[in-house]
Amino acid sequence: MKRIVLIVVGVLVVVFIIAQFFRPAQNNSEINAEHILKNENIPPKVQTVLENSCLDCHSNTTQYLWFHHIVPVAWMINGHIEDGKEELNLSDWRSLDAFSKMDALDEMCEEVEKKNMPLKSYAAIHPKARLNDEERKLLCDWMEKRIEELMAETVGQ
Repeated sequence: MKRIVLIVVGVLVVVFIIAQFFRPAQNNSEINAEHILKNENIPPKVQTVLENSCLDCHSNTTQYLWFHHIVPVAWMINGHIEDGKEELNLSDWRSLDAFSKMDALDEMCEEVEKKNMPLKSYAAIHPKARLNDEERKLLCDWMEKRIEELMAETVGQ
């Protein structure tokens, strides 16, 4: 019995080591001219909240922590990033028209208010990503103000 346990543990260790060679590609491009941080006048406190809670999964600029490089965590994080960018990629902000931006901001605020974002599984291992009520209000207040500005810009054209 002891021998079987040692063999199983040995096989698991070998599989774990081999799995490290099959990490997903990193999502760490530079912030380009299309990025929301380059295209919006975002107050510093709001920008900090976006950087801590949104941009890792909703842009091309993920800040990886040491444990993000270890499989299977790397696969899980990559799944979060792929899903997040499919929903909304803030690195492509400039290419969106005004109506798409308003819709995105409205949906972002709604998800934040409902506490659906950031994902609980992400926030559990990223304490800086957790939003308190003050940060939720700060984000939504800025988003609602920006929607009003976009609406005025669109009507004025």
